[in-house]
Amino acid sequence: MTDKRSHKAGLKLLFDFWGKYHTIDNFHYQWAKDNLKVKTVKRGEQLSSTDHRSEMTYFVATGLLARIEENPNTGKRKIMSLAIPNMALMTTSHLYTHNLHPGNIVALRSGIIIAIPHLILRQFQENEKSIDTLIDVLGNKKKRQLALLRRAILGHSPFDRYLHFAKLLPEIKAATTQIEQADLLGISRHTVQEAQYFLLTGKFPKNSPHRSGKN
Repeated sequence: MTDKRSHKAGLKLLFDFWGKYHTIDNFHYQWAKDNLKVKTVKRGEQLSSTDHRSEMTYFVATGLLARIEENPNTGKRKIMSLAIPNMALMTTSHLYTHNLHPGNIVALRSGIIIAIPHLILRQFQENEKSIDTLIDVLGNKKKRQLALLRRAILGHSPFDRYLHFAKLLPEIKAATTQIEQADLLGISRHTVQEAQYFLLTGKFPKNSPHRSGKN
């Protein structure tokens, strides 16, 4: 359920973002009113899953979304991707495929999400090329995040992963908890805590194995 106030606020945030890159006219608002679904989501709410075939883009007006995979043997989760406000997650790898991404899209924070069906996007795109701007901007923001995340993770020790992550993705760091950061980087929460202590003080915690290392 989404009340009228949240619905209006969600669409305003979408158009404030879109309007930075393209002139917004009255027919854009009418299209959104007729075709987009504004959802108020609660923390932990699942928006999509691999066993539910929905081709959708979820724009984050407020809150935090994540694409999550869980190991069926251990139950341990892995955060594959995140979307903070003014970002989006797609259930597919791009607008023109029917192949779903693995994992589930879950709300890590309560907020306002705008669900945009891919069929609607493709139909609108045939007559109005301004939708390309929205798709391209959202896609480029996601590609940049994933590229920076790969730079932070590949070839680095768990401790160094966090240091690179904090430098390269400060907005994601600010928006996430220690446990979420650990699940995103594939490291332990203890390592996150040690790295945060090091960033704050310039020192390693007592008895830390990193005290005698290169860091």
